[in-house]
Amino acid sequence: MSRSHGYEFEDTISEALDAAEVFQPTTLPYARALLKSKKSLSALTQHASRLPCGLRSVEFKQDYDLFFYSVAHLEDLHFLSSLKGWRDRSTKAICWIQELWLQRLDQIPSLVDQLNAFDHVICSFVETAQALREKLSVPVLYLPWGVDMMRFCPYPNPPQRAIDMLSIGVAHPNTHKALIEFADQGGFFYSYETISGRAIMQDYRAHRDNYIGQLKRAKYFCSYIAKVERTQERGQQVEFGLRYLEGLAAGAIVLGNLIDSDAFREHIGWQDAVIDAPYDCPQIGDIITKLNEDPARCAAIRARNMTECLTRHDHLHRWEKVLELAGLTPHPKLEDRRAALAERVKMVEKAPDK
Repeated sequence: MSRSHGYEFEDTISEALDAAEVFQPTTLPYARALLKSKKSLSALTQHASRLPCGLRSVEFKQDYDLFFYSVAHLEDLHFLSSLKGWRDRSTKAICWIQELWLQRLDQIPSLVDQLNAFDHVICSFVETAQALREKLSVPVLYLPWGVDMMRFCPYPNPPQRAIDMLSIGVAHPNTHKALIEFADQGGFFYSYETISGRAIMQDYRAHRDNYIGQLKRAKYFCSYIAKVERTQERGQQVEFGLRYLEGLAAGAIVLGNLIDSDAFREHIGWQDAVIDAPYDCPQIGDIITKLNEDPARCAAIRARNMTECLTRHDHLHRWEKVLELAGLTPHPKLEDRRAALAERVKMVEKAPDK
């Protein structure tokens, strides 16, 4: 499920922002065994990058202005060996890493070194981006994730916000207990996870549609620092995850961690973007009650969250930066998208009840 956002980004680029060709190699027999062997050997030698990765090879048969490789994790670099001629056939090559924790850098040095084959590297974790600048010979840029605002924005047909409180993923036991009691006592609807562990999507578009549909119907949405409970994975690193932007984009009021970082303030620094509610928050019901008592403030928060995301955090704004790094002129599709986003802003501003 964690990869659905990356697929959405790729779809938006190819369908709504540019004239892009998407390479989709298919799997080989014994793909898992081949990939497992390659991963094991990559810790011992850089030559492992040439080994088969479990995907059928695809050969680049023409030259391209830009090769854009968006990866969920750095381990996805293993699959580059299936794309024959990608570097020779590309004038510019840019790799965007969605998630990479500092602790992993010294564990997979050969993969880190492979990033030097690109002209630019983009990383969505600000602390990791800084560490990569010290390790790589190519420029590294920090950029947070974006979202498909044409799908996340509830307008032009905003549904009723029938979900009072929405929580996706892990929840602190004290906060979770408090929300259940608050919902039971006040007749509210609290929607939360009832399964644990990783799940496999049957269809990533359907999964994304269902998730977006919930967010657009939620009054309040809980979001915390990335990997809030997985301290063994993130260490002391503090990053804000995609869920912040997703909740804001859908016009929910986001309850969660206010992160003390320049990156957080730069990208999510507008008034009331996040209402301070610690991960362990037994008094979360009191916070919601106080907000409910001020409907004008709530309406202003929701409208501001949507307009800020429409003007700053659509995939368009991220793709523009990619094109700037590559020195390429934007496709006409991009201006069409910008106009459509501007129309959504007008809808939000004119709405009597935001």
